[in-house]
Amino acid sequence: MKCKVGTKIPTTPNLASMFSVGFGTVDKAMNVLKETGAIKLQSKGQLGTLLLEKDMSALWAIMEQGSLVGSSPLPNTIEFEGLASGLIEMFIEQGITCSLTFKNGATIRVKQLLSGQCDFVIMSHLSAVQACAEHPHLRIVSMLDNNSYYIDLIILRRKDVISDMTEWRIGLDPTSYDHIALSDEIFSCNEKTNVHYGNIPYLIADGVIDAAVWHSTQLVPAALIDVLAVQQVETPRAESEKNMAAAFVVDGAKEEIIALFEDLCDAGRIRNIQQEVITRKRSPAY
Repeated sequence: MKCKVGTKIPTTPNLASMFSVGFGTVDKAMNVLKETGAIKLQSKGQLGTLLLEKDMSALWAIMEQGSLVGSSPLPNTIEFEGLASGLIEMFIEQGITCSLTFKNGATIRVKQLLSGQCDFVIMSHLSAVQACAEHPHLRIVSMLDNNSYYIDLIILRRKDVISDMTEWRIGLDPTSYDHIALSDEIFSCNEKTNVHYGNIPYLIADGVIDAAVWHSTQLVPAALIDVLAVQQVETPRAESEKNMAAAFVVDGAKEEIIALFEDLCDAGRIRNIQQEVITRKRSPAY
C-alpha cells in the first residue's frame, strides 16, 4: 500500500528480513497478492521489480483491518450531515467500509487519533493547521473547498442584553480550536466563560453568559426562540474561507492510511454529495 505505482518494491531478501520469515514465505505471499489481483508487478532483472498496478481496496481487505474509522464533529448542522454522508458514500464507491464516531470539539477528536481510537479525524482547516502545529507528526491528507466545514458563523445573544458588546460575558468551548480562535478575534477584550458548545443557548437564556459565536445552520431550541437573537459577525475574523474548509488529518506514521487517502479519497465527490444533502436533493446517510 505504501509503494507508489511505477516504483520498485522491496526485494525478497528485504521483505524476508523485515518480517523475519524465509524467502519461500515471501514468494508465497507475493503470489497470493498477484493471483487475487491486488497487485501487478513487472520484473526488471537486476534493476528490481516494479509495481505496475495496485488495488487499494483489495489490499485493505487483505490486511484485515476492518472498517476505516474516522472521528467527525456531531452531525448537528446540515454541513456536517452532508460531510459525513459524502465521506461514507465516497469510500463505499471505492470498495472501502468506513465508519464514523462523533465527538464535539476538535481537540477531543485529535486525542482519539493520538490514542489510536480512529484512523483519521475531520475538522476545519483552521483547526487542522493548529493540531499539526501542536503535534508535528500529524498530517493533513485531504481538504475540501472553501466553506465546506462552516457555511457561515453568527453571534447568538440574549435579546435583552445591553447594547455595549464589550461588556458581554462570552461563552467559549475550550475543546474547539475554532471556537477559541473566533471568540478571541471577535470578543478580544471580553470576559469569557468555558462552556460546552451544545449548552450555549440555554446558558445565554439563563443569564449565565450573554452571547457566543454560533454555527449559523445549527438549530436553536424552539423553547428559547423568544429569548434569543442572532446577529452577523461584523468584525474581521481570524479565519479565511479556506480556514472554514473541511480537512482530514491522520497520524503521519500510518503510511498505509496516508496511501489510502492519497489513492482513493475523492474530495470533489464528497463535496458534491454534501451539496446534495444541503440542498435537500439527497437524504443524509452516515
